[in-house]
Amino acid sequence: MFTMNEQKAIELGEAGIKAASERNEYDAIQNIDYLRELGVELIKGDLEKESKMVAVYIRNIGTKAAQKRFEEPATAAIEALKELSEMSLEKGYSNALWSLARAVQEVGKGAAHFKIEVPAQKAVGVLEIIGLGAVEKKMEVVTLWTTLALEEIDFVSNEQELPEIVDAAKAACEAIIKSSEEKGFIARQQIEVYPKLIYDTIKNFGGYQDLRPSSYQDQANEAFREETFFEEEAEDEEAETEEAETEEAETEEAETEEAENKDK
Repeated sequence: MFTMNEQKAIELGEAGIKAASERNEYDAIQNIDYLRELGVELIKGDLEKESKMVAVYIRNIGTKAAQKRFEEPATAAIEALKELSEMSLEKGYSNALWSLARAVQEVGKGAAHFKIEVPAQKAVGVLEIIGLGAVEKKMEVVTLWTTLALEEIDFVSNEQELPEIVDAAKAACEAIIKSSEEKGFIARQQIEVYPKLIYDTIKNFGGYQDLRPSSYQDQANEAFREETFFEEEAEDEEAETEEAETEEAETEEAETEEAENKDK
């Protein structure tokens, strides 16, 4: 069962995905902004778990916009994720930050793949902010994931011949590693081996294949290179939502029928 706030995020997210699919810029950006406002309220209210649903749906709108080569909504998604990331850093919300970093990573990869440079460049900047903040807050998983995410954007940008984004991603990753070393937090060697550890850990779990690092040279994850990746990701989210709503409706119907039988 979803909370009221999560249900609201789902409704706004689905509307935003539909708008992005139809190239309706105004509605796509409007729903991103509504989600951003909801995320701000949830973070201020210390509802970290519920705020993660907001990150998921901003990500889904952003990746759909990238797939449609729709720059403004993709950029708006990154800007919204930036604001929520900065707030989560202030609160020390590591779980929310992992979701936000993943969201920025996916929108950034999508933008780079479809050669939409502005949101891809902004994604690099947001990941650097998250990574440096995670080092300050001693958030190990978030620190490691942001460097991996930057390597992914570097990899995709190199494939698509976007040298400025490649350079920016490399510089951001190096800045996080240096900051971590200077503060005696995570060693460079541990950070650099992280993509391989992730790859080795999840390679046999089909449901998690989209988490495989694309920058891991032995077997890059090809999934996001295809337009169908973004279609399938959105469809998976929609299917999960529809399934949950169907179960809820069936429960309500059964309860109503039972009550009517008792009345008889």
